[in-house]
Amino acid sequence: MSQLHNLAERIHHAANELPHTAATQSASDNLDALDESVREIAGLFTHVATAAAYADREAKGHPGQQAGATQCRVTALTHTVGTLGRALADLGEAVAHAGGLRQAARLSPSSDRVGTQRSTGSELDDRLDSARRHLNKAGRQLLTDAMRLTPPRTAHSPQAPSAAPVAQRPAAPSAASPRSH
Repeated sequence: MSQLHNLAERIHHAANELPHTAATQSASDNLDALDESVREIAGLFTHVATAAAYADREAKGHPGQQAGATQCRVTALTHTVGTLGRALADLGEAVAHAGGLRQAARLSPSSDRVGTQRSTGSELDDRLDSARRHLNKAGRQLLTDAMRLTPPRTAHSPQAPSAAPVAQRPAAPSAASPRSH
């Protein structure tokens, strides 16, 4: 389940890297930062969707005990894809609002311009916050699913092999075989 742990870490990292808007940031800076975030999250979206499809094929190809765990992994991945898709949609809206800020910056100075910039900036922040929430939710859910799918170690669980395997004894020569000198 290390795959789920690694994906969760990448998703949380993407959430932390989402831009924070500021009055001092220009609309172009917002668009550049959003472009990087969209690329990152679209890549994660594609990666997780591909991992879900691969795990599904694996479950179909190898029925048995592991198929149940694999199907649970497929379910975890597909739910994550849905949540990542919502984050990506929020980022699409954020890009549109950043474009609106850029357009508002071209207006002549007036109270309308200030109001438009304030409301568009607020909408941009709302979309970024929503994307961040969706990403954090996806990461948390993957971690929860990974922990649920990892079997607990018990006293009756087979022990992991030791780091240094015990050397096997050579077979004793049989009395019927001649020894070579």
